[in-house]
Amino acid sequence: MTSTPFVPFLGVVLGGLVSTVAQYSLGRASERAEMRRSMRERVEVRRGERVTHLIDFLSAVQEAERVAVDRYHHGVSDEPWQARAKQSIDRMWVAQKTIHMLCGAEVNEAARRLAYDVQNVIRKGPGPGEPQDERVWAYIRPNRRAFLDLVREHLE
Repeated sequence: MTSTPFVPFLGVVLGGLVSTVAQYSLGRASERAEMRRSMRERVEVRRGERVTHLIDFLSAVQEAERVAVDRYHHGVSDEPWQARAKQSIDRMWVAQKTIHMLCGAEVNEAARRLAYDVQNVIRKGPGPGEPQDERVWAYIRPNRRAFLDLVREHLE
């Protein structure tokens, strides 16, 4: 007779233990799912930041290209042009440094090569030949293309 009261008690203890383990497991699974969702959201936000800064860099490069074309195709080299050249080079390098902080080494290196090309074409010119605007773009084109291709791969 003594075993009869003990069996229901053992059932209650085992049931409570199983219930506690199940709740703990469900809680952990829920926490892991929340962590994965949070990580995906952070990755997507970070990707958006990168895209924004990559576009800013490309905008700065485009502005600097126009400065070079104004100098070497249109013959502009006055004081306002020099100030604009300095400002566009500075803006481009600041944007490149942001890429250095946010993107991988390959993307950063491609951005640096492009920035150096643009800076060199502004300071030294695209070289001899006519028409100068096309030579400016030809000078920059290979590293611009390499940068764009690498960024596309990086963002996929």
